Formats: sequence, C-alpha cells, structure tokens
Amino acid sequence: MSFPKFTFAADPRALDDLREAPHEIRDLALLALQDLVHGEQRGQRLDERWGQDLSDCRKLYVDAKVDWRIVYQERPAPAGSLHKREIFLIAMRPRAGFEAYNTAFHRLGRTRTTTPRAEAARARSPRNVSVRAKTSPSAPASARPQTGTTPTAHAQKGFSR
Repeated sequence: MSFPKFTFAADPRALDDLREAPHEIRDLALLALQDLVHGEQRGQRLDERWGQDLSDCRKLYVDAKVDWRIVYQERPAPAGSLHKREIFLIAMRPRAGFEAYNTAFHRLGRTRTTTPRAEAARARSPRNVSVRAKTSPSAPASARPQTGTTPTAHAQKGFSR
C-alpha cells in the first residue's frame, strides 16, 4: 500500500452522511475517499451557481449511476502535519434536488451572493407594465381621449350617468 499524499479530515455531519448512506454507497464512498487521499483520483472543481459559491470545492461521483456525490475541499494541512495538503470531506449526499451541494454550502456557513446576472433575472422588465397602469383614471381631462359628445348629448339620447 502506498503512502497517502494528503491528510484527511471531515465535518462530523459528513461522517453521519457516510453512516446513514446505503451500505453499497457507503462502501463505494470509502473507496473513493481512499483514492482521493492517495492522490489516485481527483474530483471536478465546482463553481458559483444560483448565488451559492462553491468554487473552492470539488465533487466526486460515488456510484456508477452518479446518483450520489462527495463534496470536499483540498486545502492546506494543519501545522505539524506530515502532509502539506488535506482532503476535507464536507458532504456525501444524493444528487437529487442538489442536496449534496446545498448541504455543503450550508455546512460551510456561507450566505447566498447576488451576482449581476441574478440581479438582472430578478429585475422587472419595463415591457411587463400593464396597459391599465399607463392610463390611470385620475388623468386630467385634457389627457383623456375626446369622443365628440357632450354629457348633455348623452342625456338627450336617453343615457344617464
């Protein structure tokens, strides 16, 4: 067996994730973590999406169906360690509903950021203003369209107000 390239640390809740996972998923996850620590495997870098910045994290697929994810960080090892870097396990959760990423984001204690693109998506388009809002009933009489009839003309034809 080779000497590990990284030291290993984990959020205690991530260890609970491992314990609570189905047996076959847990076994695959432990093998994947072993490969990470030995430097035989490396996950894909994550990025910022929907206001959740995980760009300092990586993801690793656990099973062949890619239904489960490991989210981890490669970061400097603590002082006094035999290694320069460590693998820090943040979450091991299902992919469905972005559960792995949402869990990792919350465990890192982060808050959503607002990007210019997100701001633009939330902004109200000026073309969505309703027609009624453009012509209000309190508009001055000079701004109202003239029909060519007077109130007395309506009264003479049998119309009442």
